Amino acid sequence: DITKPTRINGDVLDFENAVEGLLKREVLEEAGIEIEDNFKYLNSVAFVRPDETPVVLVKFAAKYKSGDVKPEEGAFTDYVWVNSEEVGKYECIDGIEEEIVKTIQLFS
Repeated sequence: DITKPTRINGDVLDFENAVEGLLKREVLEEAGIEIEDNFKYLNSVAFVRPDETPVVLVKFAAKYKSGDVKPEEGAFTDYVWVNSEEVGKYECIDGIEEEIVKTIQLFS
């Protein structure tokens, strides 16, 4: 929360666990579920969108905590829970299958 710094160090405002809080809010907003706190870094990707906006995408893996999946309207068309063998049966964006398998391995 940008209005609540965790520490003020002179002219510098610190916001502890800013990324973790953002991850939890985004998952709740986009999928309607809660995730546990023990995030694991997967990878990062930098690209430029067609409108010339540069983007840095930092990907983390997280364990499901609670809630019923309710995809954000307009953001997703469907979802499915899969294991590392089942993911290959679905048409995914390039690289997603490998990231799912890596995520499962990280938490196994």
